Amino acid sequence: MRRSAFPSVTALVALLAASACTQDFDQFEPELFPGSSASGSGGSGGAGGGGGGQGTTASTASTASTASTASSGGGGSEQCLNGDDDDDDGAVDCADDDCGGFACVAVPEDWQGPGVLYAGPAAADVTCPEGFPTRVDVGGRDLLDEPATCSACSCGAPTAECGAPEVTVYRGDTCGGFNLTLEVPTDECISAEDIDAGSYRGEAPEADSARCAASGGESTVPPPRFGTEGLVCAPGPDSGGCATGEACAPREIDAPFEQGVCVWREGERRCPQGFDERHVFASSVVDDRGCTRCTCDADGVGCAATLTFFGEAGCEAPIETVSFDGSCAEDTPSAASVLAEVTATGSCQPRGGAPTGEVAAGDDRITVCCAR
Repeated sequence: MRRSAFPSVTALVALLAASACTQDFDQFEPELFPGSSASGSGGSGGAGGGGGGQGTTASTASTASTASTASSGGGGSEQCLNGDDDDDDGAVDCADDDCGGFACVAVPEDWQGPGVLYAGPAAADVTCPEGFPTRVDVGGRDLLDEPATCSACSCGAPTAECGAPEVTVYRGDTCGGFNLTLEVPTDECISAEDIDAGSYRGEAPEADSARCAASGGESTVPPPRFGTEGLVCAPGPDSGGCATGEACAPREIDAPFEQGVCVWREGERRCPQGFDERHVFASSVVDDRGCTRCTCDADGVGCAATLTFFGEAGCEAPIETVSFDGSCAEDTPSAASVLAEVTATGSCQPRGGAPTGEVAAGDDRITVCCAR
């Protein structure tokens, strides 16, 4: 069976024409951002674009862990990723001189981003930085080998198809001398008035077939888990201050996120120019883990036979019950009727209920490429 382990990247970030998600970037030089322009004191660009006079020296005034900067304008602090002119100085996000810790990043055609990448264990426990509300689970690497847990197999009471027991009747009282071997009907009351025997020997019949009902072997399959899980954090769709096709992104990234602004795309791809650090994650799994079927080995099941003597006709007033075990019964009670019965005996041995199958990465991939 094949199932997707993660939501579609395209569906989650369909609105991100120009977006980014990150914690703090280690002060990248502007040329590390393909097609980007760093904001600086000389910029004349407004809210609509990346601005022609932006400087080439990166500032460390802001990091990805806080998307706001101190302001020299008449408003409050500039929030560098929300698309608003928070400090009322006529410049938005990357176009604002106060956002020196951010730069415009050109997102290659058919790719999504920019964002920041976490690659490690337990991505669900990782919190995206402030200003980066969009989480994109991009899959993982190194699937953990976790077999199914199987409940114990057990076997019910045995049932058997048994033939009629055989009784050898002797004229003497020590199972010697003249004798006659007969098959005794079972579950049928027999008159004993005409039986004249000094002793007898009864044999239990063989089992023609035997079985036990099997139960158990239910599987509990843990969710597939990757040793390395991939998570991309991206800002909302409103970050601005850059030219068309560009998005505002921070220059510095704090742990546990990877260094570098990243773009991503479904499929196993070559990285676009400038985004040279390649990460490929599996975004689906094929899981056929389970348990082998429980069965019951009936080799230990046989047939037992008994003979009950009754003091009255019609098998009323029982006197004694003896087993057909091949031994000589010398003291035959005086009886008016007898009843032979056969039952299954022994037990079955359970088999099966062992983990089987495995979980493997599916064919679906997501490629994340980062620029350092």
